[in-house]
Amino acid sequence: MKKKVSIIVPTLNSEDDLPKLLDSLEPIKDKIELIAVDSGSTDKTIGILKQYKYPKVITAPDSSKGKARNIGIKKAAGDIIVNTDSDCIILPGWYEALTDSMQYADIVAGNSPDPNGKNLPRVPIVIDGQDITYPACNIAHKKEVFDKIGYFDETQNLPEDCELNYRAVKAGYTIHYNPKMKLYHNQRRNAIGFARQAFWNGEARWELNKMHNELKNLHQHGVGIKNLLRLGFGFLGYTIGRLYKRKGEKI
Repeated sequence: MKKKVSIIVPTLNSEDDLPKLLDSLEPIKDKIELIAVDSGSTDKTIGILKQYKYPKVITAPDSSKGKARNIGIKKAAGDIIVNTDSDCIILPGWYEALTDSMQYADIVAGNSPDPNGKNLPRVPIVIDGQDITYPACNIAHKKEVFDKIGYFDETQNLPEDCELNYRAVKAGYTIHYNPKMKLYHNQRRNAIGFARQAFWNGEARWELNKMHNELKNLHQHGVGIKNLLRLGFGFLGYTIGRLYKRKGEKI
C-alpha cells in the first residue's frame, strides 16, 4: 500500500539530535516514508539512521539545505511532502493534525517552538496578506504544489523556505496554519548560538531581498531587548552578505 506522507530530513553531523527525532517518529513509522538526505556527515549520523532501519538514506555530499530537500522530494512516494529538520521532535497528535489539515489545504504550516522556550522570534514578511516566514522544519505540501511552482532554491542554505513560500503565495496558494500540528524545534542553546542564528538569519534576508526585490521593505520587526539584539546581529549578517556574497551556514 502506498504511504500517503513522505517526510524529508536534511542531515549533516546530526548525531546529537537525530535519535530524538527518530524516536519521536517510531509510533507513526508504519504510516510514513522517512527520507534522510545527508550532506556528508563525518560523525555517527549515517550509522544512527541505519540502526533505526526504516529511514531511506540518500548521500549527497556538500548539498545546500535546498538541494538536500529537493533530492528527497523527488524520490518521495507520498502524495503529501513534509519537510522537517534533524533537531526536531515530533509530538503526539502531530500526524493526525497534519492529515486532517491536508484534506482541505494544499500547504499547511505547523507550530514549532523550542522545548525550553528559547525561541528566536520570527520577523514576519507579509505578501498578499500572508506571512511567508513559516520555516521548513514543520511544513507540508501536496506534491502537486512542487509540480506547479518548482522546488527549493538550491543555491542557498538560507532562506530556502521563505523563498519557496513567496513563490507559493504568488502562485495563488494559501499557507494554512494549524497550531495542533506541533513539534519541538531545538533553537540555539546559548548566547553565542543566539547571535550566530540571528547573524545568519540577517544574511538570509539579504539573499531573499536580492532574489525578490518586492520584499525589501516588508520585514515587520518587533520591539524589546531580545528583538533589538537579534536585529543588531541580523544587520551585521545582512551587511556581510552584501559585501562578501556568503551563502549561509551549512545544513
